[in-house]
Amino acid sequence: MQKPSLGWQSWSPPFPTWHGFPRLDYSPFAKSASIKSSPCPKSSPLNIRYWCSWYAYGWNINDQKIKATLARIKKFRLPFTHILIDDGWAVWGDWHTPNLHRFPNLAATINKIKSNRLQVGLWLTPFMASKKSQLFQTHPEWFISHRGRPVQGLKTLPLLEFFLPQQYLLNFELPEVKKYLAGFIDLAVKKWGVTLLKLDYLFAPYFNPNHLSDRLPHQHITWLLTYIKTRYPHVHTLASGAPFTSSMGVADIIRISKDPALPPLVPNWLNRFIYRQRLKILQQKLKILGLLSNLNIDPDVRLFSLDTLATQSIWTTIPANILGVGDNLTSLSVLKLKSIKLWLTQPAPAAISLKLSSSK
Repeated sequence: MQKPSLGWQSWSPPFPTWHGFPRLDYSPFAKSASIKSSPCPKSSPLNIRYWCSWYAYGWNINDQKIKATLARIKKFRLPFTHILIDDGWAVWGDWHTPNLHRFPNLAATINKIKSNRLQVGLWLTPFMASKKSQLFQTHPEWFISHRGRPVQGLKTLPLLEFFLPQQYLLNFELPEVKKYLAGFIDLAVKKWGVTLLKLDYLFAPYFNPNHLSDRLPHQHITWLLTYIKTRYPHVHTLASGAPFTSSMGVADIIRISKDPALPPLVPNWLNRFIYRQRLKILQQKLKILGLLSNLNIDPDVRLFSLDTLATQSIWTTIPANILGVGDNLTSLSVLKLKSIKLWLTQPAPAAISLKLSSSK
């Protein structure tokens, strides 16, 4: 009988597949491919209720859509604590310079959010930058090279990786690269007032083909999370696509599921199917968790526009103190908005008890 396993990182399925694809679900270093049962450093319990822009707008998020969302939250008194501006606010890697067509003044957008008594979350991929970024054009020497070519950090299927947008791996063994990222974090926290950082694709450094072990990738992730935790203790980190060994104890929140839906350009019927299937996997995953206590887990967002009786019943079995909503609030019915309000006011569980089982 196949033994359950969380795999090596937070997105990994509860049961490993024989083919080992997509590659991002499995560690390239076989000896550290699974987490062994061990005590987990305790995290302070959090109670976060956030709205995430990704599932409503995808890459087409902008200042006007944020303001329209805020108006809806205010009108219906939805008890969110955070607004999370996800992918689309900047070109990957160009974090210091937001997309001016979408956010002419990101600081002003953030101030508008804070004036509504909400905190601000911001998404970034710390270990990768786009081929089209100014960062890559200006500093190509800051990127990992293998056989004379920059390395694609998004690992799925080898052939598919060639056609995906090229997101290149940064070389965190260079002090100037660390300084660049630390400078952005300082900017986001000190000048913009960001209090939640969603750090995505944290598995990326492990796919540096020049590494023979996971020692250096582990150090890069723990350096980043420790930098934020020690310098800005009031800022919470949400680690997504995060290898457990590197992020437990230094990340405040760990995302334990893949996106429950694809971007809004995907047909609604397909997203409804994906939503149900991924919730089933999440439910299955939660059943095999056990002894690592006081982890703040994020099961990703609930999409009330995709909910069915079946998915509603699944959500009732998911205990979490981090609750997210991903709907376009401006297009939801009053009944759906009232359902969101009721769901967000549920009491947070006292503790989440987790146990990671080894597949060995």
